[in-house]
Amino acid sequence: MSIAVSQSAIKWNIVNKNLSPGFIAKEKLARKIAELGKYLVHFRPETLYLQVTLEKLAENGTYTVRLTLRLPSNILHVEKTDGDLLQAIDCTIAALKSELSLLKAEARGDYRWKRSAWSARRNAEEALVFSEPMEAGAGPQSQVDIVADLLAAHDEHLLAHARRGVRMAELSGELPRGAVEARDIVDEAARICLLHPEEKPDELTHEQWFYRLIRDELVRHRRQFAQEQLFRTEPRGEPQGSLEDEAEGYDAEQPLDLITREIEPEEDLPEERIADPALVPPDAAIAGKELVEWFQQEVKCWPASEQEAFELYYLVGLDAGEIAMIRQERKEGTEALLAEIQLGLRDLLRRASAG
Repeated sequence: MSIAVSQSAIKWNIVNKNLSPGFIAKEKLARKIAELGKYLVHFRPETLYLQVTLEKLAENGTYTVRLTLRLPSNILHVEKTDGDLLQAIDCTIAALKSELSLLKAEARGDYRWKRSAWSARRNAEEALVFSEPMEAGAGPQSQVDIVADLLAAHDEHLLAHARRGVRMAELSGELPRGAVEARDIVDEAARICLLHPEEKPDELTHEQWFYRLIRDELVRHRRQFAQEQLFRTEPRGEPQGSLEDEAEGYDAEQPLDLITREIEPEEDLPEERIADPALVPPDAAIAGKELVEWFQQEVKCWPASEQEAFELYYLVGLDAGEIAMIRQERKEGTEALLAEIQLGLRDLLRRASAG
């Protein structure tokens, strides 16, 4: 069966260091990279980027080939060194194929595709294609540049996550209102990622690492505020009142729909647990807005661990294993916490319906 070719192409570039590869090396590199297409059919082409670095080591005359592949939620990096450039290319491509084979079954990018669409692509044996390499000097020139690109791709979701974390801390009285900006939280996490990319824990994807750093920064601010309160003579202020700006907390169209989907579970994708506001009927949207303040007042009374797990599971779309890694705890503990939250949400919905 012939392999179909998708219309969209994966962008990539070559960074040459201390060498200028000839026609044979370029032709082989392009041919070998094209073979990666069949390993990437479960990703959208626009969410991928490949950086190739070819370097000749002056001290011993050997060649090092590095491949850095940006995925929707992670970055894969492999490199091999050999006395022959063509052999180094072969070994590096083989190493990346191995990484992609291991990733295929558990790649978080899978859920970004509708299962039916992915199944159709797989059954048709469709392969992604790579574009022509970018011109010399264009595109990311280092691994840090790739990390920066991934951060930029996730910025909107990271900022929304940080904003909700800050607002919930304000509602519970753990932070004074307006003292901490969500943008600063995300920027500090990005600064650490770009300054020390080698410090990413091996067990985490880059996306998970981003969320852990945001969590650490929120915890730091809450602890700092708690310490400041110890040195003040006046009693600690009451929790802040409800916030009217939807962008600061839970969207008006979302809370009840999120809970309902868990009470009546169905096979879906993580992000489908969050309703599409554009699909919410006007009367339901109005009813949801009227209950947002009540819902926020209820959630603010939850322990911080439950608020955080709720946010990561229902709004970010991470699974129990990923949340456990971000929170640095056992998966069984996270699963038990999520089960307890689900019971609480069912009770909240019953009370909302009764009211």
